[in-house]
Amino acid sequence: MLNAHSEIAVPPESRFIVQLHRPGEASVEDFLAKLARHPFFQGWELPIEAVRAQIGRQATAPYHELIEAAYKAYAAARNKRMWGDKTPRYVLDIHLLAGLFDEARFVHVVRDGRNVALSYADTPFGPKTVARAADRWQTRVRAGMEAGRSLPAARYTELFYERLVAEPEQELQRLCSFIGVTFEPGMLEYGTLAKDEVQSRAQRYNPHVAERPTAGIRSWEQQMPPLQVAVFEAVAGELLQELGYERACPEPGAVARLQARLGRAGVPVNRLKPSPR
Repeated sequence: MLNAHSEIAVPPESRFIVQLHRPGEASVEDFLAKLARHPFFQGWELPIEAVRAQIGRQATAPYHELIEAAYKAYAAARNKRMWGDKTPRYVLDIHLLAGLFDEARFVHVVRDGRNVALSYADTPFGPKTVARAADRWQTRVRAGMEAGRSLPAARYTELFYERLVAEPEQELQRLCSFIGVTFEPGMLEYGTLAKDEVQSRAQRYNPHVAERPTAGIRSWEQQMPPLQVAVFEAVAGELLQELGYERACPEPGAVARLQARLGRAGVPVNRLKPSPR
């Protein structure tokens, strides 16, 4: 949706901001060589020479300037003036990113963890048991909230997926105000505008990736067995409740609590199953 804005370019996941990070000045040639080899940068389909052109002729530069050059090159290739990043695991690195980019603003997208667990079941990566899925969701959401809320209010906001689905225009207007740009109705038609931007990998893992957010694509109430719901809530029920999600099992039973402990320890109990296509 943000990438569909006329002023904002948001490339596919990066991961390399953190993975290549070194404090202080860095060699331009060394950085460009490492960036060019990084598989996630290769997915951007951006010539490394476009990044070099943004840097100029200096031999060394601060790391944040080198990284920003990659995003500026991506945005320039699309005639846009602003850039963003949408790498989910950066929720664990907000403090680092906030220090590197002192004007950056953070949008923490929060979704009901029980539906997040169902999403994990349909991908080849991520946890494959209910307890592990609950533990990861709880850990990452909590980390993002604590780090983000420690920043000035103007730099961090939380966007609830369910509200975005229910009121996309209202939520996008709020988000644009937070970012400091004017809302554009075309953002609601991002599926049409962004077809050429969606990676085949994303389409393979999520066939709905180019569609508008739709209620019911994941529905833990309908698709998650009661015991799995209880196990998830035995692990992460307090955070669900804190975020305003209604708990189905305020008091998980002994079996659910036992399976939660075993699952978090790595025992493959209550495995997630892919949803029918």
